[in-house]
Amino acid sequence: MPAYNYEALDRSGKAKRGVIAADSLREAREKLRSKSLYPVNVILGKDKVGFSIGGFNLKPSKSIKPKDLTMVTRQLATMLSAGTPVEEALVALSAQSDSAVVKETMTRLRVQVSEGKKLSEAMASEKNSFPALYRAMVRAGEASGDLGNIMERIADYNEKSEEMKNKVSTAMVYPAVLSVVALSVLVILMTFVVPKVVSQFENIGAELPALTKGVIAFSDFLLNYGGFLIILVVGGIFSYFYAMKNPALKLSVHGALLKTPVLGKLILSVSSARFARTMGTLIDGGSPVPDSIKAAKEIVRNEVIRNAIDKVYTGVMEGQALSVSLKRVSIFPPLLVYMCSMGERSGKLPFLLLKIADYLEREFDSFTQKAMSLLEPAIVVIMGLMVGLIVLSIMLPIMRLNNLVLM
Repeated sequence: MPAYNYEALDRSGKAKRGVIAADSLREAREKLRSKSLYPVNVILGKDKVGFSIGGFNLKPSKSIKPKDLTMVTRQLATMLSAGTPVEEALVALSAQSDSAVVKETMTRLRVQVSEGKKLSEAMASEKNSFPALYRAMVRAGEASGDLGNIMERIADYNEKSEEMKNKVSTAMVYPAVLSVVALSVLVILMTFVVPKVVSQFENIGAELPALTKGVIAFSDFLLNYGGFLIILVVGGIFSYFYAMKNPALKLSVHGALLKTPVLGKLILSVSSARFARTMGTLIDGGSPVPDSIKAAKEIVRNEVIRNAIDKVYTGVMEGQALSVSLKRVSIFPPLLVYMCSMGERSGKLPFLLLKIADYLEREFDSFTQKAMSLLEPAIVVIMGLMVGLIVLSIMLPIMRLNNLVLM
């Protein structure tokens, strides 16, 4: 559905400007008249908005990138805090952005806001760009009448969340890349180098050492069944993700991950930090505790922890204090429970939740830095040992032949 820029007069003769969505110029004029506006000038805008078929809105599938969303949120917060009306702020964001997706999204929001919708309601039609938590915080800001301040908190929250995601990604990607590189080097040695060297021994007919025989056997296996092995691994990965669609299996796997000595602690630490930061930000913005718990649940990915959060929500709805409900599920770190209890007694629950989130994130960051400092040399040492075994398996027959020649 195209967007039309209009200039119109209201009943008192006051000039009005804005944007309206319509299928045609005639429909745009009729919509303006239905709002008691006399259209003076209506022209087709350059931007397009979503259209609907059978009551279903169809919009471009592209969404705003997290980095761009944080920047847009920060700019919107600045303008709203300065007293700029929401519609004018959206116009400014659309005009100054270099991203086509941001321009289109801001235009669609502007159209809906100009038609009388709240910003949170307009964002609900852009779910790909604005997550449920984001919309909940905007809705809380509209209810409290302090949308500008809430947008600042959303921007801060997004920056912290992206920082945490990057830390988690780095912790997972870096060792994976090192492992893939090491494995690739070993595969190249076993499939290209070893066969060429071993072929030199075949014509001699001498008895080869056990280590050399083992390396040759493994090299032959990779040459003969390497393709099948790759297919098996890829199929296993796809089967795993397909099987994880089963809720019961997913719950069992996530439970097993939590019980893993090192990995389980990391998962719990990251999930608790996200839960605490989300809760602290929402409660600080005026959102009720039960609504904050439901919104915070959507940030957590582990099903066991999500089920625990459901129990916390049920307990709070039954009248229990948040700290009591957290203690009863017996899964969250004791420090988180203690800080919640202190926050409830002192009336500083949001502040202390954000503080514990900072602490848990620093703890995770410290652990990953130590782990990375140990993991890199460990992978190098393991790779060196494997290469050393391959070299030794080649050198042993050569040394035996030299001894035979000297004798």
